[in-house]
Amino acid sequence: MAREGVVTTGKQVALLKQQDVEQMHLAVLDVLEETGVRIEHEKALKLLASHGCRIDYDELRARFPRQLVCECLDQVPSDFTVKAPIPENDLIMGGDRLYFTHTSGMKSVDLSSFEPKVPTQAEYIEAVRVLDALDSIDMLGCYPYFGYEGISPEMAIPEGMLLHMKYSRKHQAVACSNDCELFTLQMAALAGHEVSATIGSSPPLTWGKDAVNAAFRIVESGFPISTVDGCMMGGTGPATPAGSVVTSSAEQMAMIVLVQLLNPGHRMLIGHFSAPLNMSTGSPAFGQIDASMNNMLFNQLWRNYNIPVSNGSPGYVNAKCIDYQAGYEKGMASLLAGMSGVNVLLLHFGVSGEITAHPLQAVLDDDIARMTARVLKGEEISEETIAVDVIKQVGPVPGHFLSQPHTLKWYRKTQCVPGSADRLTYQDWMQSGKKSALDYARERMEEILSRQQKVCISESMEEDLKRIVKEAEVYYSKRE
Repeated sequence: MAREGVVTTGKQVALLKQQDVEQMHLAVLDVLEETGVRIEHEKALKLLASHGCRIDYDELRARFPRQLVCECLDQVPSDFTVKAPIPENDLIMGGDRLYFTHTSGMKSVDLSSFEPKVPTQAEYIEAVRVLDALDSIDMLGCYPYFGYEGISPEMAIPEGMLLHMKYSRKHQAVACSNDCELFTLQMAALAGHEVSATIGSSPPLTWGKDAVNAAFRIVESGFPISTVDGCMMGGTGPATPAGSVVTSSAEQMAMIVLVQLLNPGHRMLIGHFSAPLNMSTGSPAFGQIDASMNNMLFNQLWRNYNIPVSNGSPGYVNAKCIDYQAGYEKGMASLLAGMSGVNVLLLHFGVSGEITAHPLQAVLDDDIARMTARVLKGEEISEETIAVDVIKQVGPVPGHFLSQPHTLKWYRKTQCVPGSADRLTYQDWMQSGKKSALDYARERMEEILSRQQKVCISESMEEDLKRIVKEAEVYYSKRE
């Protein structure tokens, strides 16, 4: 039995009229046919040429016939299962189901100063353990930290994947770059795991050689492939959300065509990540409402194709601390992405952009995920929930509902009780130490880490996986 995730009502918020969606769809096809996409891979270009694409080999640019694009879109499964180390953590991608996962950070953060710091291996393991323990997190995302003390940048992905496999039984995504998939896909196959292998485009309108190489390898492995775009509105994409979505969608469809030509029906999750460019600093303006508008347009467009989608930007914010700004930036973005029909949502863990992250933030984000899920599940309407009989029985004052069996039955189902927020009366709060949400979250995190540390793979399996990691070390040392 797979993880339930959040089964939504299926009634998404639509910003666009249907004719607007159709206009954007035609615009994407026009960009693919007339402008094309740069594909920095000769073998891929030859494959595309053999299926009717116009290829400019000097510019490494492929122009795609509309009919071919539409045929390949139709071949992508509308829903599919991805396996986890244990069946109860399998995921069913697509449809009206939403799963939460986490963001990543280049470094951890010192909670006293909020300055970045390189995590130790022990801190990396603590992060994995907390992310595994939070029920609202359905799968492990890439990383979570971009490495830890004592390992080279090239080894961050395989070393991190080993720790994920050792300390979690959830399905995991794994980044594919710099040839690391030569080793991580081996590791997954050896352990009998499936991974969501992730590649990213190079906006605008480009797929680099490393990403295309990885796509060939992932398709050959049979694992699902997760594509991620990443244009910055006003920088590597148009300043308007609509134009940015058209650019990102053209990148995505170019890879869909390639993957479906390699293996018709191959499982794909289409990952969207976009934010406006801060015109004052030249850096991504994470957390702005414009990013949510972009996600909502993207989700509405891609619901028409009936292909599972993920949104990466909700969990990346401009806040530098674990504070009010982080809360409203994540909360707003999470709710709007969910309401517009996303299937996978990156939310937990990130503190400031892609720079810092911390498991304490993930514990706080657990409450945001719960509240978002409560809204998306909708409200049951029946004779029992409308409760006319109970209302008649209680009547006006001095009647009350506290002692009614109906209250006992339904309050647990309808109340979304936060795990870290303060819910005391003001007097009780004053008398009990004036704890904040941060204090409660810290207690929850410490309780998780106080539990007996479980190991999810056998010693012999760990040794086999370490052998592959060692092969990666040798591989990268020869490339230096």
